[in-house]
Amino acid sequence: MPEQSALERSYRRLLLAYPGFYRRERGLEILTTLLDAAKPGQVRATIGEAAHLVLSGLRFRVAPPGTAGRIAAGVAALWTAVVLGGVGAYVAWDSSSTAPAAIDDPRISALADALVGQPPARVDHGGGDLLGIAYGHQAGGRFQTLGAEELPGMRPVPSGHNRLYEGVDATRGVLDAAHRRLQADGWRTGAVTRPANCGCGVFWASRDGVLLRMADDRARDQQKIINVDFYPIEPSGVPAGVVVGFALGLILAWPAVTWLTHRYARTSRGDRMLFLLFAVPALYACLANTVDNLLSMVPDPDTDSVLLAADLMYPLANQVENPLAVSVIAVGLAACVGIVVFTPWRRRHPETDPAPAPTALTEG
Repeated sequence: MPEQSALERSYRRLLLAYPGFYRRERGLEILTTLLDAAKPGQVRATIGEAAHLVLSGLRFRVAPPGTAGRIAAGVAALWTAVVLGGVGAYVAWDSSSTAPAAIDDPRISALADALVGQPPARVDHGGGDLLGIAYGHQAGGRFQTLGAEELPGMRPVPSGHNRLYEGVDATRGVLDAAHRRLQADGWRTGAVTRPANCGCGVFWASRDGVLLRMADDRARDQQKIINVDFYPIEPSGVPAGVVVGFALGLILAWPAVTWLTHRYARTSRGDRMLFLLFAVPALYACLANTVDNLLSMVPDPDTDSVLLAADLMYPLANQVENPLAVSVIAVGLAACVGIVVFTPWRRRHPETDPAPAPTALTEG
């Protein structure tokens, strides 16, 4: 009947919402039930039937089977989202239109020497790979007092040009004099602060894409040590890149792990044990690496450190600088996919032993 054929096509289209394995196992049963329950003359699925089929099919696609499956999907999806959030931060930073500040300009060096009134005892030019900076900058203590320092409306890239001056006369008031001079020269300055964790006087100033930090140490024998640092200003748009990367990670990872857990639930007992042999270490690596990433990004509550844009790249930098976790995850995932894909294929293509060759005993 034409009506029956049209109705069947309508139901078959709606059944596409279910995963392929479910359609192969239960599709004919569901289709037969729907056709038997249809009203005479019905040529398409009702709104209620369509909504039920689509929602049920999507539930099978995004809901892992069992509590263990949901936990595994959550752990793997969260790790993927956090790491891709770091990738998003890196892409946003790398594609920023903000030009790198000329912190190594000789005029910058001359300004610092003029502010202190003497040549430096040591000069350090920071720099290097951006991911290396994101991975290791928190090892130093210079950025652990930013929360107590008054920055002029922007934050630094945690790698710059440092000039250290020793034996500065403590009675000269170098810090306050430098602060007034920079204000007079058109620099945007923050107030001079004295963070408790630093034990020093410090102020920040900005101009032409450069952030200047000047700090003096406690006086000893009427002499001070003064540090003058120049940093580029961190680009904007990095937090947005993190949000996009994190969302993309969830969108990609959750359905993929859901598919994997459904395939696991349909494998034999022996294959499940082999699957778990690879899956458990991979999930543990996901969990441990996620905790490490988050704790390394969160500012230390015992200090006045703050979250910098460079910190948002840490999850990616962690995989590059310390690839053990991502290697365990990659090997485990590849093995698990191989197990759940090869096992059904092996069932569909059983090996057949060739017929034994005739022997002298059978020929007669």
